[in-house]
Amino acid sequence: MNLIDSFNLLLAQRHVMLSSFQCMPKNIEDNTQSLMVILKMIQQKKDAEWPLLNANTCDEIVDAFETDVFYCPTDKMVILSLLLQLHYKAQPVKQSGIVQALFASTIIDVGHYSPAFALMASQLNLDKVNFTASNKTPEQIQQYILFCIYRGKRLKRADGIDSLNISRSSLTSLYIEMLMVNINEPLKLYGVFCQLDYCHSALFEVFITSLDEAILSQIFNLMSENANLTLRVIELMGYSGFSKFVPFLARAMQQPSQTLMAFRALRTILGPELDQAVPYQWQFEEDEVERCEYLQFYSAKLLHRWMLLALKMPDVRLIDGVEVNGTSIDKIISHSSPVHQRIAFLHKLRLNNVVSCSPQRVKVAL
Repeated sequence: MNLIDSFNLLLAQRHVMLSSFQCMPKNIEDNTQSLMVILKMIQQKKDAEWPLLNANTCDEIVDAFETDVFYCPTDKMVILSLLLQLHYKAQPVKQSGIVQALFASTIIDVGHYSPAFALMASQLNLDKVNFTASNKTPEQIQQYILFCIYRGKRLKRADGIDSLNISRSSLTSLYIEMLMVNINEPLKLYGVFCQLDYCHSALFEVFITSLDEAILSQIFNLMSENANLTLRVIELMGYSGFSKFVPFLARAMQQPSQTLMAFRALRTILGPELDQAVPYQWQFEEDEVERCEYLQFYSAKLLHRWMLLALKMPDVRLIDGVEVNGTSIDKIISHSSPVHQRIAFLHKLRLNNVVSCSPQRVKVAL
């Protein structure tokens, strides 16, 4: 197997890891280290057929990222982070310049990159990324606002929308609203998400995890009126972390069309606590048909067990079976699967309203 094949195999393995509850941070770290080792070897060979993998300077990285057609957006995000670490690890100004150039690019299809790129850029811990709204598309402006949200930056409403000298489409206005310190009229805002068909977006996940249980329950009830949003409701119940949704999810796991999504939501909230009701081996059975049958069978046991536990369960949010609070959130991110990490990151924004910039800050796997 040549170097390119080895590199691509590691990228493929990373895809599987990022969606797995059985993967731990150490697995991602090992994968990253292996990718870095092979990338260095590829750069030593200087194969012109792979310009993105051989990019060195800021201009080369930007140009190769814009024009590469071999790698999918997810893989290109990983490669970009590797290149920045390899060539500009201790040069935030250079990193910032590359991010700025990519934010301003007229070649990149922002729709394919926005959430992943905004998340990656937010974790570079750059002091400042300059951005002007002049001559930018609405999609570019929205991507930058999402970057600001992920960085924990917020606007006070008094400073707010009118202080931003940009042209505003309905969708851009929604992004700006989510940039406010306090969200006004969340039920009305949910209606805007629906009107814009934006309930499957990364921005909607920021919105949902920012809400308290009472408002969230109302929104889930409204979403449930739309059959096309049933699986999204189940998924976001897991994102919310509220243990009160466990009985609903246990019953949903009995429905064949909802079994796997309900399991993922339950595993998101309960983590290893789910093992007490559903044997671990059946949760991750390779044969999907058998796995669904076992999950449906054990859902009744889970429902019974939870009815007994609910009386003792405090009204808290859980991720991976751990109460989500300011003390625990970094530990959850440091010690949980990539699935839990991404959701915990959203809760960290809610808890702190800013992403910590300390050297100990942990990153979400990309």
